[in-house]
Amino acid sequence: MSKPNVRYYAKMELVEGTKTPKYVITSQCGYYPPMEKLRGRDGKISMFLMGKRTGQPSNTPPMRLQAARSYNFTGLKDFYKNGDLSGCAYGYPLREDTYKSNGKNIANPFKEYKNDAYLFCIEKGGTADITPRSIELIVLEGAKTLASAYCKALADGLWKDVLEQLRTNAKGDVL
Repeated sequence: MSKPNVRYYAKMELVEGTKTPKYVITSQCGYYPPMEKLRGRDGKISMFLMGKRTGQPSNTPPMRLQAARSYNFTGLKDFYKNGDLSGCAYGYPLREDTYKSNGKNIANPFKEYKNDAYLFCIEKGGTADITPRSIELIVLEGAKTLASAYCKALADGLWKDVLEQLRTNAKGDVL
């Protein structure tokens, strides 16, 4: 399986002391224009790790990342394996034209990128803690249909060299 073009990489680290696990992008490489629309009032790109909402369909991922202005960034498929953090997950951008925030329809900044895939590397906290210490995001251009296969390849270590290169190239000045 060939590797698709990596558009963007970001490392999100857990912010201590929040009721809902909150992650802030601390380093990144590449450029993914819609991410700029997720900046909060503090100028940072933050996401909350949220559980599945009551009443959602059974095929809805158990966890999701929610960003500024109630933007549901993505569901995290394969986040858990056998009740424990899997170490890898995948998802993709919202495909609708708009999303709701405070009762208003807001233009979806990721609509143009709806065929991209997101891969996530999840670093566990302590042994009994299921809250990840950090989450790495890899955005793959036009790879939505193969997201699950790429996630499995990531879990199997086939992306090790790519991941190391992204980590090396990532810059910490995300403001």
